[in-house]
Amino acid sequence: MEKTITAIVGTMFSGKSTELIRLLKRLEISGYKIQLYKPSIDDRYSKQNVSSHDKLEFPATIVNSYEDLEKKYNPDIKVLGIDEIQFLESDVLSLLKKHVNNNGIVVVSGLLKDFKDDYFKFKDGKKDMSELIRIADDVVYLKAICTYKENGEICGREATRVQRFIDGKVAPKDSPLVLVGSTESYAPRCRDHYHFY
Repeated sequence: MEKTITAIVGTMFSGKSTELIRLLKRLEISGYKIQLYKPSIDDRYSKQNVSSHDKLEFPATIVNSYEDLEKKYNPDIKVLGIDEIQFLESDVLSLLKKHVNNNGIVVVSGLLKDFKDDYFKFKDGKKDMSELIRIADDVVYLKAICTYKENGEICGREATRVQRFIDGKVAPKDSPLVLVGSTESYAPRCRDHYHFY
């Protein structure tokens, strides 16, 4: 595989981590050495591995920040992987470019938009996920399934957004941007069933 940056983006529950693990396992079978990182904030399913909602796992190095990742980064490893990249500072984008310019392969995943339907901002707020799309060679855009229920039936259309809930009600726009959670706090929504702010 030639040097490339692959960005796997989409909403929550769209299979981003599953796709990341799938691509990394293919590269591993091809004989490539892989470094996979995940931000410490995401400990929903595993503290040591990148884990998907459907229980797939891949060993990962936990990092607290971009600075932490940079210290642990080995430029001699062929494949650099990062899950939930939006939870790191935007300087991580420079590392992706550096790695690929050194003939490396980059595979990352992250939330494209936040619950307000804005591009997700990196931890430092200086850039957002549209910058990742701009530097990527390959963008895998995944969608979830809208789980809105009406008359006891699930909508089932493609969900391109995620709705946040607090105590069962749509979260106000001024809610904190980052709230790590699962189905108790978030639900995938199609355009018709998403509450626009």
